[in-house]
Amino acid sequence: MMLHAWPVLLTRIGPVLALVLLAGSVAAGLLFMLLPALGYLPALGGDTITWRVLALALADPRLAGSLISTLTAGIVSTLLSFLLALGFVSILDDAKRGVLWAQHLAAGILAVPHVALALGLAFLLAPSGWLVRGIQAATGWFHQPPDVALIQDPHALALTLALVIKETPFLFVAMVTALGQIPVAATLRATTAMGYGRHMAWIKVILPQLYPLVRFPVLAVLAYGLSVVDMSLILGPTNPATWPVLILRAAYDPDLAQRFAAAAGALLQLVLVVGALLCWWGGERFLAALLRRWSVAGARDWPRAWSELGGWSLCLAASLGLGVVALALLVLAGWSFATNWHYPALWPDNLTLANWQRATGDLWQTVFTSIALAVAAAALAIIQAVACLEHEKVLAAATVRRAERWLFLPLLVPDISFLIGIQVLLLVLGLNGTWISVLWLHLLFVFPYVFLTLKEPWRRFDPRYERVARALGKTAWQTLWRVKLPLLIGPLAWSAAIGAAVSLTLYLPTVLAGEGRVTTLASEAVALGSSGDRRIAAVFGLAQAGIIGVLFLAAMTLAHRRRYTS
Repeated sequence: MMLHAWPVLLTRIGPVLALVLLAGSVAAGLLFMLLPALGYLPALGGDTITWRVLALALADPRLAGSLISTLTAGIVSTLLSFLLALGFVSILDDAKRGVLWAQHLAAGILAVPHVALALGLAFLLAPSGWLVRGIQAATGWFHQPPDVALIQDPHALALTLALVIKETPFLFVAMVTALGQIPVAATLRATTAMGYGRHMAWIKVILPQLYPLVRFPVLAVLAYGLSVVDMSLILGPTNPATWPVLILRAAYDPDLAQRFAAAAGALLQLVLVVGALLCWWGGERFLAALLRRWSVAGARDWPRAWSELGGWSLCLAASLGLGVVALALLVLAGWSFATNWHYPALWPDNLTLANWQRATGDLWQTVFTSIALAVAAAALAIIQAVACLEHEKVLAAATVRRAERWLFLPLLVPDISFLIGIQVLLLVLGLNGTWISVLWLHLLFVFPYVFLTLKEPWRRFDPRYERVARALGKTAWQTLWRVKLPLLIGPLAWSAAIGAAVSLTLYLPTVLAGEGRVTTLASEAVALGSSGDRRIAAVFGLAQAGIIGVLFLAAMTLAHRRRYTS
């Protein structure tokens, strides 16, 4: 009897736990960020509310330069990624095979961990990196590495490039998915009959329908770009660093009084991101008004030369992006097996396993911890997602839409703002530096991606299978376990792989909750890449990328095998 009641219990408690986990954790984090920012936290010696801590943060001489580099990287990368993704979708939407190949390439780039890509780009773009070595070999220039900051530059150009490379595929996949809800072919036929060219039809007719469907991914990309820490530590400016990096350094300070400064910085970061989101929203309204006026102005097509130039530019951008990713991974692999790699040699003097042997002691323990966290977070997220999706059957559609918005809260609120508060809460509770606290924070970010991946296949599942099973006398638990889950094993495998991959790439939740006592491949790779040995950093970065690649390969194989055996 208890076994038969388990699905009902799961679907009733699971959604409540998910909302408490996500919305409750974010709210608690923001509260415990706000209190120290105002100087009040008795556990750390702050007994009265005061504006002094916030005033000191605003008086920081690094503030202006840091905010400028943070805003530059976040806003410029989001704008470029959106325009590139829109351009790729517009030239590929009528070629199904082209869209399929582009989706595979985009998924491949998305599977590359942020830290591994950042390390590869650092090795590629550094003054003594592979790019300068190649130019030297081809032209004879640069007998010495140029005295130019190609990475960690004051204008955050390297960081912006890395963000564009990672964000464009994400927005491309989101747009391709959203286009399934728009009658693109019929719209283009109608606009062509009225004399409009393809590109003009996209801007005047399809874009106004597409953008509302991808607004959330765009805003999530903007919030991430303004709050990114791991890539900033490797590629971002250093004097001053981006604002999230300065917050992290204050949170890492052994002086507990610096937690007040970190909380004040996190509050400013929250204001910065909310302000940027509001400005983006205002820009949307302004451009929408301009587009409405321009749409009735009578222009029906671009000059042919402009269209050809745009097409060739997009092809060049795609080729350069893919080439940069491939070279970054290749040079990362080269450094992991290199003995000596003196400038201006294009390849190491010798290749050896010595670097991997040197890293073996720390590597295996770190790999075990990373995989254990990834498996646990992905499994818990799958259980919660299934519970939420099963509970939708008894809810109205409007209620589902309202509840779903709360599930993605950790992706919109700047992570460092509420994670600083959760770190303070863990310190007060005495749970800082524990494995379970790191798992808790990983689950906050893993669950939204798992739910996002699983919700469409789950909602498209044919309910007749369940009705037949119940008519044959199967209980709700038997129907779920023996009918629905086996038929959805492909989407479940993909969701689990994505959830585990997200966990493996999480840096900030690991360092803030683990405090150096719980380390993962992401935290070790960033620490080594920003201040350690290139060879060992490359080993950790390549190991991280390899494990994620194996996860996606296993999910793809399982989904493919299930498709042809069902």
